Amino acid sequence: MENEEKIVVLEKFASPIDANIVKGALEASGIPAGVIVDNTANAIWMSPARLVVFERDLELARQVLSEAEEADTADDDTSEQ
Repeated sequence: MENEEKIVVLEKFASPIDANIVKGALEASGIPAGVIVDNTANAIWMSPARLVVFERDLELARQVLSEAEEADTADDDTSEQ
């Protein structure tokens, strides 16, 4: 049991579609990630989802998401000019 790594929730999403988009960005950066879907809702695409990572990757994953958000904001600022 000593070799088991803890999995933690990085972020919660309203749908698995959004969670999988972010999952893809993390994996492109070399961070393993997964999506857990609460499938108690009637439609799977409308179900809440949690994006999870290994605890050891949590800070790096947060940094990747922060940098992506900053880049997105910068793109929005330049397109408005």
